[in-house]
Amino acid sequence: MLLEKGRKSTLDKLELLEIIAKGEDSFTELKEDIESPEEVVAEICAFANSKGGRLILGVSDEGEIVGLKKDWSDEISNWITTKLDPPLEDITIQKFLIEEKLIIVVEIPIGSQKPYALLRRGTRDYWVRFGSTKRKATYEELRRLYQASLRISGDEIPVAGTSMEDIDMEYFSSFFQNFFGKSLEEELESGISLEKLLTNMRIVADSQLTTAGLLIFGKNPQRFLPYCIIWAVRFKGCSTTEPMIDKKEIRGKLNDQIEEAEKFFKNHLNLKGDIKDFEREEKYEIPLEALRESIVNAVAHRDYTVTSNIRIFIFDDRVEIISPGELPNTVTLENIRYGIHVERNPIIVSYLTKFKKMEQIGTGIPRMISLTKKETGHEPEFSVISGEFKVTFWRGGNEKEK
Repeated sequence: MLLEKGRKSTLDKLELLEIIAKGEDSFTELKEDIESPEEVVAEICAFANSKGGRLILGVSDEGEIVGLKKDWSDEISNWITTKLDPPLEDITIQKFLIEEKLIIVVEIPIGSQKPYALLRRGTRDYWVRFGSTKRKATYEELRRLYQASLRISGDEIPVAGTSMEDIDMEYFSSFFQNFFGKSLEEELESGISLEKLLTNMRIVADSQLTTAGLLIFGKNPQRFLPYCIIWAVRFKGCSTTEPMIDKKEIRGKLNDQIEEAEKFFKNHLNLKGDIKDFEREEKYEIPLEALRESIVNAVAHRDYTVTSNIRIFIFDDRVEIISPGELPNTVTLENIRYGIHVERNPIIVSYLTKFKKMEQIGTGIPRMISLTKKETGHEPEFSVISGEFKVTFWRGGNEKEK
């Protein structure tokens, strides 16, 4: 049974016996006795970080009712307060006497302030439920827990293994000079340390680069986030089963990826000529501005907790741009057309805006629709398939590729 936050669930003996008879699963953990406070809190932590569940004490893994040697209720309540961070509300502790044997049932709701950690000897251990067992959360799972709780944005999470040595300082210094109108050296002479400055700019957190800091200013972002690339492929025909005419793995900083993606479009899209004021004016069959907007949106709004890459597929009849992650929160395929947006990666959006890769927030997709319809007669199509967001542009060129 999935326990929603705020729900105070109580069992009767018959219900409890039915749950025990079914055995352990994603929502039920059976334990004969308490081996240590940390073991109990780790189980509670795993349920809170997952979908809630029940910890039943005094029952063997095989479902035999053995009973507890003492009443641990008060101790469990204290451990939840002192060994679980942040504190978890709405936990219910019930006691039962079955066959004159003491059973304690701890009901854990889905946590609303994920991720929850077991505090142990100065360390923080994050546990999740995996089938009928628990295990420590992977780095990617921890990122998703942070993002799901909205405690911090996904692009603000520190990237494990990075340090300030991984910043391209020449690139950052040039940005700082251009945007703030003074050199980085002048700023540091005012008394602020480099680490404090980078932390204030949300490029660094806890002496590590944030996801945004690495992708915007990192020397080699793919060393730590190898999936943060763009795969660009030109197929011969209208299907991914057709031969590939050209393919490219686009790496580097996000600014570099955007520019390289635009070059790929130019290499594989048709130019068409219009006569204006007795002069021939050449345009690409799909407006480059619309394609650029789509790529910028992909790198700015993709889900960076998903270990997959952005893809550009160019077919004979269409261009597809696919980015990992569904539409966030209240954004739908219907209202996205009208500029409704939720910033999944606000730091990345902020820096792409500073680099003039993005303009007024919320205007990108309406402008993309307007430009494409005006130039091609067709609006781009938006879809969400298997947890990914796809934009499709229909080709209408009437000349051969360059």
